[in-house]
Amino acid sequence: MKREAEQELLKTLNGQLKDLPAVAKTMIQQYQMSAIVLSILCGVLFVAALIGTIWLSVFFFKKHRDHHDSYDFVSAMTATLGGTVSVFLLTALCLNITHACAPIASIIKDFLN
Repeated sequence: MKREAEQELLKTLNGQLKDLPAVAKTMIQQYQMSAIVLSILCGVLFVAALIGTIWLSVFFFKKHRDHHDSYDFVSAMTATLGGTVSVFLLTALCLNITHACAPIASIIKDFLN
């Protein structure tokens, strides 16, 4: 029942987007722009975290190989923590792209929660 009501509301809003007042259109555009900006930010941070993780892991691994110290553990921890941060940033990136592509559905979902 709730799902059908959400679908009906989505159909109504998608069909009548041309008839929305200027304030609603501005609100939707601002919501979409904030999602785009957050997507770009998460994308840049994701790439930086990925490159930094790979570079640090290789650096510590080479240092371990040259000096036979305990840098192997440091390399593994760097890869684990960097990988975890990268997964979180990739998830945030995907969610923000979804909000940017379907702003009306995202706004309705936010109102219902």
